This record gives sequence, structure tokens and C-alpha cells, in this order.
Amino acid sequence: MKKKLVYGLLLLSTLSVSLNSCRTDEMMTSTEQAQKEKIAFFERFEKEKSLSKNTESNNYAFPFGNSMLAYFNNYPEKKTELENKYGIVDLKVSSQDMDLENGRKLLMFPMLTDGKVTAVIGGVINAERDYLYFDVYKEGHPDRDYLINIFQQYYTSLSLNRTIDVGEVIIIVKKPQLSKPDPWDEDPGGDGHDMDGGNGDYGDGSGSSGSSGTPNTNTPTDPCAKMKSQNTPEFQSKVGVLETNLDEKKETGWVEKKDGVWEYKDTASTNDNSNSLSLGDPTGDMKGYMHTHVNDYQDPDGNMRLGFKIFSPADVIYFNQMVALAQQNGTPLDDIYAIMVSGKGNYQIRFTGNSNQIKTLYANTKTDYNEMYKEYFSKHKGKSDEMNFLKFIDEVMYVKGITLVKINSDGTTVKKTLNSTKTDVSETPCQ
Repeated sequence: MKKKLVYGLLLLSTLSVSLNSCRTDEMMTSTEQAQKEKIAFFERFEKEKSLSKNTESNNYAFPFGNSMLAYFNNYPEKKTELENKYGIVDLKVSSQDMDLENGRKLLMFPMLTDGKVTAVIGGVINAERDYLYFDVYKEGHPDRDYLINIFQQYYTSLSLNRTIDVGEVIIIVKKPQLSKPDPWDEDPGGDGHDMDGGNGDYGDGSGSSGSSGTPNTNTPTDPCAKMKSQNTPEFQSKVGVLETNLDEKKETGWVEKKDGVWEYKDTASTNDNSNSLSLGDPTGDMKGYMHTHVNDYQDPDGNMRLGFKIFSPADVIYFNQMVALAQQNGTPLDDIYAIMVSGKGNYQIRFTGNSNQIKTLYANTKTDYNEMYKEYFSKHKGKSDEMNFLKFIDEVMYVKGITLVKINSDGTTVKKTLNSTKTDVSETPCQ
């Protein structure tokens, strides 16, 4: 759901942006001009955009915001400098993307001090997508005051309770006849761009968490060791409860908190297309979750209800949200887990990548991915569920850094990964 408000000029959209990295420099150097490697956040975003069924997810605030956070990660002194001088960038609110001459693209973010818009920063990516700069609209820029005012209208409406807190909010305003959309003043005697560079300055773009909390430098260990220590009598009893629930018509599950408390979950919804368990929004005190994918059954109308006996795209998205919270809170990333219990076997996923591979932004909605997942499995029905799952998250969702582990009925565990050519599943028994 979204709330639309018309003011008279720009498109501001609030969204959840999280990722990492940014940089500072002077004007484009000859080295940067020769840069041929695309900035990965933009390369990946535009590739996903071309495949997306959800046009509302095609917001360029994602790659612009992710690149800025990545730059700040690489050059924290620039973040401090800009915040002290102009205010804090609010990456949850942006303008629409605007096309400039020579194939360039522009997007703006507000900067706030004590809740008020005190500046606006614009990012411009070149047509080749290998060079990006950010500049604040400074004193003397013909559009500075207008932009500050149009962004401020949004925050004023929030303070007056004129909007509804329903997640994504789109404020539509007429696009103005800006005198000079580009934020750079092009003063030959100036200090150059506030931030600029190529792919190396804006991170490798492999992930999308970029939390603003305490950086987590933890390098995940082999999941086998974690699973071995996890396999306590209490843990086994929780799995056992779920195994007895497999003939129910709805999913059930458990959430484990960091303090050792377990919460039973049985609020689930079913419809013609899905069977979904509600775990609530991920929180920083969550360590892991387990849930059922129930046995196939016949509904009252005589139709067979068939389900995946492996993790779903929604399961992976929820898991990555938990990993992102762990990264933000300084929790070891390899402590976080998700388990799927089914009549065809139990599986666990663990995060074994690096922090740049934590993905929280996606080109499609959960519903879209669910439909794509069904189509993918149907198209590749000759392949195993493990193969289809691993290929789908790798090639369709662009999720990296997750290891799938099969939990056998005798308690042994086996890591399942794509082989080097991604044509088969490699198996590595846990010792």
C-alpha cells in the first residue's frame, strides 16, 4: 500500500535502503576517465531491473543510496565532513531519477539537521555506469532553495500527521523546470566534487546491507561446527515438535532468541497460491528460526495442495534480514540460521559469505519471486530441488554467501553447494 500526496514538483519516495561504501576526491582524474569497470551496484541493479516484474521496485534510489553508503564505508572521514557541514543524508527519501544529457542519470537525497532539511545532495552517474559523483547543492546554485523547500514539505507533512505509516510513501509533485539540475558548480577554481570515483570507490556491489551500526568484521566459520554445537536435546525436541505437525494444513515453527528463549509460532495463512507462516518482523534479538513445509494434501474441493520441500524465496529474504540485523548489531554472522522441516527431509541455511554479500534489496516482491520460483521449478523439473533452489537464489535473486545443509534422518549433515560450473550440486559431509 502507498500513500500519494501531490505538492507541485518532484517525486520523493521513501524506501528502505541499506548497504555500504563511498569516497572523496577532486575532479575526475585521467585515471578515473579511463575507468572501464562498471560500478557494480548499478550494473547489478539494471540487470535485475530488466528482469523485474515489479516496476515499483525499479527505483534508482537503491544503487545511488547503496553506492553512497559504500563510499562512506570506504571513506568515513568524508561522511563526517559532510554531516558536520550540511547534515545527515536521509537515504529513505529521494527524488525520482532524472535523465540528463549524454545518457547521464541524476537522483537527489535530502540532508537533515535536527529534523529539518538543511541541504540536498545530488548524485550523477555517467552513461557508461563507470563513474559517479555526488555534490551538495551549495549556496549560489539556482535550484538550491527550491529543492530544500520541496523536500521539507514532505517532513512537514509527517509532523502534521498527514501521511499514513504504511511502509513505502510516494509523494508526487510536478517536475519543475530546474535551472540547473546538475549539482556540480563546475567552478574551475573550486575543489571538485564532494565525492566521486569508480567501482573501487563505491565497493564491489555484491551485497546490500550497509547498516549504520557497529561494523561486524566477523568472518563466518564452517557451518558444520555451528550445527554440531547447536544439536542439543532441547534443539532436537523443537525439531521433533515440527515433524509431528507435518500433516497439518498450515505451517508451524519456532523462533530462537539470543537469550535461549524459544517462541512457538502457529499463525499461518493459506490461499490458492501459498501457505505462509507469520514470524513477525525480524528483530535484533533473534538467533534463528525453524518452520515446516507441510505434506501435500487434498483440499475440500478435491484439489491437491502441493508445496516446495525446500526453502522458498520468502524464507531466504527473511533470513537475509536477520543476517543484516546481526551485522548491524555486531552479532557473529554465523550464529544466524534458518531451518525448513518437511516430509522429504530437513534443511538448514547459514551465512558463510562476507558482509558485502548481505542482500536486503530485491528487484521483485516476495509474491513475484514465488511465482517465478514455481515457473523455474516447472521448467527444470528434471533437476533436484536442491539444484533448483541453489540456482534460483544465485541466478534469479542474486543472493550470494548462503550455504545449504541437508540434515539426514540419522543426524548427519551434508553441505550442498553448486559446483564450479553451476551444472550440478557438490556434496561435502560434515565431520
